[in-house]
Amino acid sequence: MSYPQKGSMLDFFAPNIPLATTTAGVMREMDIGASSGDHGEYVCFRPCSVSQVAFALTGELAGGTSVAPTVIFKKRPTPLSATAESALGTLTIPDATAVGKVVYKNITPVDFAVGDSVEISWTIGTGTPTGIGVAYFVCDYDPEEPGNNSDMIASA
Repeated sequence: MSYPQKGSMLDFFAPNIPLATTTAGVMREMDIGASSGDHGEYVCFRPCSVSQVAFALTGELAGGTSVAPTVIFKKRPTPLSATAESALGTLTIPDATAVGKVVYKNITPVDFAVGDSVEISWTIGTGTPTGIGVAYFVCDYDPEEPGNNSDMIASA
């Protein structure tokens, strides 16, 4: 039997869009030129390891002539809770990074079990801050059995 070795985050994670939210915020572009904020979360539904974090400039070039904006990726053991969260990686988006470019960082792989989440946020740069794009991450397949995952419960 053969398993895929890598995949898109959407092969392993689903966007966590709270019921009270009227837009699919986490699926939209991020405006890293606006005030700092939390962009949203993706919840793991298939065990994996995250090995790369990235930000693709799509709608506006990145700017921050004094201090560059950053995009921050964190692992959360419980969705929508900062308790026990840990850093995956922080991207520093260089000034004048053009639309169509991708800023990425290969990280030491971090294991995710079903029910864990990735929270994405950003800090605004200073000195003419700009930048609109899409954050994403790359996953490596983990052939774990559902019975070994305490967050998976078999239905009756």
